[in-house]
Amino acid sequence: MVYLSRPVLSVTLNLYAWLRYPHLLSRYWRTFRQFPDVAFPRSFNEKLLWRKVFDRDPRYGPMTDKLAARDIVRAVVPEVATPEIFWSGDTPEDLPPEILQQPCVLKTNRGSGWNMFNWTANHLTWSEVVSYFKSKSKRVYGHRLGEWTYGMFKQKFYAEELFVDPDGRVPDDFNFHIFAGRVLTITLIHDRFGDRAHASLNRDLSSTDSVWELYRVYDEVQAEAIHYKMIEIAERLAVGTDYIRVDLFCHNDKIYFREFTFFPGSGLSKRNMGEGELERNTVWDLSPASFLAGAETGWKQVYRKLLDADFATAMDELKLYRNTPA
Repeated sequence: MVYLSRPVLSVTLNLYAWLRYPHLLSRYWRTFRQFPDVAFPRSFNEKLLWRKVFDRDPRYGPMTDKLAARDIVRAVVPEVATPEIFWSGDTPEDLPPEILQQPCVLKTNRGSGWNMFNWTANHLTWSEVVSYFKSKSKRVYGHRLGEWTYGMFKQKFYAEELFVDPDGRVPDDFNFHIFAGRVLTITLIHDRFGDRAHASLNRDLSSTDSVWELYRVYDEVQAEAIHYKMIEIAERLAVGTDYIRVDLFCHNDKIYFREFTFFPGSGLSKRNMGEGELERNTVWDLSPASFLAGAETGWKQVYRKLLDADFATAMDELKLYRNTPA
């Protein structure tokens, strides 16, 4: 298939992306001041864009649904806990006012960061909650950003258990970045609503070279057995995915599931750029993606072989980089 050369596929697929999703590619350009190569992506951000444009894996919708994901987790790792749900309904107006007589978190299953915290009994009023979530029900989260998984299920609203540690802080969040079933890095968020700090960790819980410019560095991480158990659980939950972020937390020596994420930072984070993120930019192999499943003949077979060659070259470069003295 000489006509399906790399240049031909590159032009064709990039042109398709620009014609079909001009708002996504132009947003990428405005953010990074560089044009993305959607056909043959090399960076982590470009690969997230590739997922938005091409890889519509039907499994990702239920996993993105914050309510349905609980059942998926319980089926795979039954020993992992989930926060208790006090109420769920189809509209914000369905919320029983008495729910607010206890500490809880008000959420929607179809959004990110769309939460309200009822820190103490009646800290929030019923009208405040309804007004806030009615505004969120008028649009599909992530639609303009191309995060298509949020459009695959019906929106619901719910109230769940609120956790506060003895020191008055919410539990630390552990966000596991997993490639081909193995944790590469971990983002730890400490004291999210207070003196917020971040730590970027390797799989062995040592610190990476990555720095969060907006927050102070949290350097008080003490590796414990439960942290390694969290890594094991995160990897079990990621089986069968090429890349996924699994978010967990601990409370009273118990591990809880928070959510799955398929588009961290919506692929627009400048933290994913540069030499410090070389490994994450390199180790994501696109070949197992749903878009290329069963590509034994035709243009997708040629395309997958070219992507495989790119991945092999990138891994060779990474090995060379690792072996180069500082």
